[in-house]
Amino acid sequence: MDRNKILELLKRLLKEKYDVDPDSLTGASRQDEIGLDSMTMVDLMMDIETALDIQFPDLNLPKNPSLDEIVDLIAKSSGP
Repeated sequence: MDRNKILELLKRLLKEKYDVDPDSLTGASRQDEIGLDSMTMVDLMMDIETALDIQFPDLNLPKNPSLDEIVDLIAKSSGP
């Protein structure tokens, strides 16, 4: 899946589930800037697995990940 499409999916999920304004988000936006705690991030990652029909090898994220770092993890988990 294209990186831009993954980022748009993340923005849409953040809008739908947490009422985050997608226009305020960029790839550099970090978890703490968005206002998400670690439990919310795990929930978001499970939503991504469902939406993209992928399975992350684990849900270990870097501390305070940016959306770009999450996109990288998704791209790696979804294959070519």
